[in-house]
Amino acid sequence: MKQKFRFTLWKKLVVMILIMSVTLCTCALFISYRTYWNRSVEFCQRLGQSVAQTLASQLDPEDLDRYYETGEMDEGYLETQQFIIDLVENNEVEYLYVVRPNGTGITFLFDSDMETGTDGEYEEGGYCVLGSYVELEGDFAASLDKLLMGEDVEPIVQQDESDGWLMTAMIPVNHEDGTVAGYVMVDIGMNGVMQEQKSFLLYTGGLLVTLTLVFTLIFLLMARRSFIQPLQKLTEAAHQYNGGMSHAQEAFDAVQIRGDDEIRTLSDAFRMMLAEIGLNAMEQQELAVREQQIESELQLANELHRSMLPKELPHRDGGYPFRVCGQTNWEEATAYTFYDYFLLEEDRLCIILSDVPDSGISGALFTVMARTALKSQLSSGLPLGEAMTAANRQLYEMSSGLCMNALVGVLDGTTGQFYCINAGEPDPLLMRSQGRYDWMKLRSYAPLGQSENVVYQVIYLELHQGDRLFFHSSGLDAITDREGTPFSSEQLRQTLNQSRNSQGELEQQLAGVSEAGAAYAGQPGLIGGYAMLALEYRRRDKAQAHCLLDAVPAQSGRLQDFLRDQLAANGLFGQRIAALMVAVDELFTLCCRQAAPNSRFLVECAMPQGEALVVLRLKGDMQGEDPLKCAEGTADAYAADFIRTKCDRVLIEHNDGMDIVTVVKRMEPPKTANEEKSE
Repeated sequence: MKQKFRFTLWKKLVVMILIMSVTLCTCALFISYRTYWNRSVEFCQRLGQSVAQTLASQLDPEDLDRYYETGEMDEGYLETQQFIIDLVENNEVEYLYVVRPNGTGITFLFDSDMETGTDGEYEEGGYCVLGSYVELEGDFAASLDKLLMGEDVEPIVQQDESDGWLMTAMIPVNHEDGTVAGYVMVDIGMNGVMQEQKSFLLYTGGLLVTLTLVFTLIFLLMARRSFIQPLQKLTEAAHQYNGGMSHAQEAFDAVQIRGDDEIRTLSDAFRMMLAEIGLNAMEQQELAVREQQIESELQLANELHRSMLPKELPHRDGGYPFRVCGQTNWEEATAYTFYDYFLLEEDRLCIILSDVPDSGISGALFTVMARTALKSQLSSGLPLGEAMTAANRQLYEMSSGLCMNALVGVLDGTTGQFYCINAGEPDPLLMRSQGRYDWMKLRSYAPLGQSENVVYQVIYLELHQGDRLFFHSSGLDAITDREGTPFSSEQLRQTLNQSRNSQGELEQQLAGVSEAGAAYAGQPGLIGGYAMLALEYRRRDKAQAHCLLDAVPAQSGRLQDFLRDQLAANGLFGQRIAALMVAVDELFTLCCRQAAPNSRFLVECAMPQGEALVVLRLKGDMQGEDPLKCAEGTADAYAADFIRTKCDRVLIEHNDGMDIVTVVKRMEPPKTANEEKSE
């Protein structure tokens, strides 16, 4: 079947060239515009400063002070006014005026627009007559501090409602001591400059677009002839492989690649690949003759696969902050399933649960290779997501159509952080601190080796002491009864939540699930191969911890040690905890007398942060009875009274077949160990 590309290489090349062309045109146009604008502004600035400097050289600061203070004109004033009018007429400027900055505005001293009235007086016909005051706005207001100090001010360009675009150049006229007497201001019209700028942009932009289109078209035509068309021919030849080796060989022989470049190398590589495929086909024909050897080889592969199941972790003083165990079932193998666990670092555990849906020799060999490749990538030090992605690419290259479902996780025993990736396996189940198992909803990715371009993302989970995870392969879900009804996920969850499974050791839990599956099937022939893996996080938390005890009084010593260690971790020692220790010992004894045969107790000790409060819970099957309800006058009744007296609160609950006794005791604020010893 011919493959359909959503976005071909040719389209990508066209888009890339267009983007590059638009970017270059925009940059060139922007640089040209800025250069043209800067030169225009510089020319107008020189003109304005020249005219302003000419007028400033003719002004006396003392005269400006007098005109500002008296507001009276004299003969010298009229001569200066006429000089200003002559400067405007002989230079390309719009306005020329002299002002005195004060307050938040300026006072006009001279103005080229001042006109005489009918009687020849400037006051009557003037636009901004001597003494007119104007508030500053915009950029002029922003430069007010410099104007008041008599400093140089950069030219200001702005748009006027009546005159359009103007540039104002300013030259200060200062006294010898540096104080300001006034400013000569020149307004130069820039409407023509702005119009020329628009014309420049249109002309330059049109030229750049035309040149870009021409060169882009030429480049694309060359690229299509030199790269795209040869690649299309190679692709069409590769599609001929579906018609058989002979058709593919003829198609590649018909492809003529000119030049000595990478495309020629690719064409030669395809021809070599066809030759290797032909040799491989001959080998497959020879293997077909060896049917008797296949059975023995398959048996050998199975034995090899079984031998690769993990061993126990190396012994370590103090143990590990986790417990892990697995189990496989091979009654009627329809897939090669396995589990594995190993240490990446001292307290970092890696787990793998996987199956290859092929029961032939190819599946067995691929399982061995896949397991080796996956474990090698995980042990390489790469992050989990990158390791899985690399293993997927490696398996894709050697899969020959096979793939491997896998769920891989890494537990940091120091922090309790667990991160995993699910590539085709069923979702795991999570139990929080001896609660109930519930399904984890993980995003499921394609199996390893099925697709080359899969990027796996990691799911993170924070585990606390007593949290458990249960993993299983799809073979467990495939168990059916005699009517063909599958073993449902809800049945699996209910099996795990049975007290003997959820509170028992991990091995007992796996055995219980296996027994439930076998009982559901009714006969071994209805059970395929599957694998299970159980993980429990055991690192103790200062704020909350728990322990599992058999419901017998002999376990009282273990309870005392557990409680003493937990209280010591929170700064409670010696006589401060003596009464609580005795009360808990009596409570455990009473609970054991009411416990069901062969049952177990879960003891939890919680100490909220910032509160000198101890909350102790004892959970188990006490057959629905209140362990503190005893006959009066008996030793048990005195023990029950002692417990109620020494504890602030005692609560008895019965919930879903579970009996819970909660004891709350408020303690004195914790002291240091040295203070305890001194007491």
